[in-house]
Amino acid sequence: MATLEQIIDEARALSPREKQKLRQALDRELGPVGHTDLDSREDTFVNRLRQKGLIAEVPLRLPDDELRRNYKRIEVKGEPLSETIVRERI
Repeated sequence: MATLEQIIDEARALSPREKQKLRQALDRELGPVGHTDLDSREDTFVNRLRQKGLIAEVPLRLPDDELRRNYKRIEVKGEPLSETIVRERI
């Protein structure tokens, strides 16, 4: 029988899609532990979208720090947008 550390190491080697399937299996196995009402409603909503054939899968969410690290500013030519808004309100 594998140790917990071996299982965790193997889970780290999975593809993002396989990790998502593992997460879903663990959530079913563990039940609502740590689930908030919002999580339950979101799961219900996603399941309904799947049943209707509107989506095939939900992309994994990135942690906030990874989003910030990969954030790229958009260069805007001309005056700053805030100045344009103020000028147009007058």
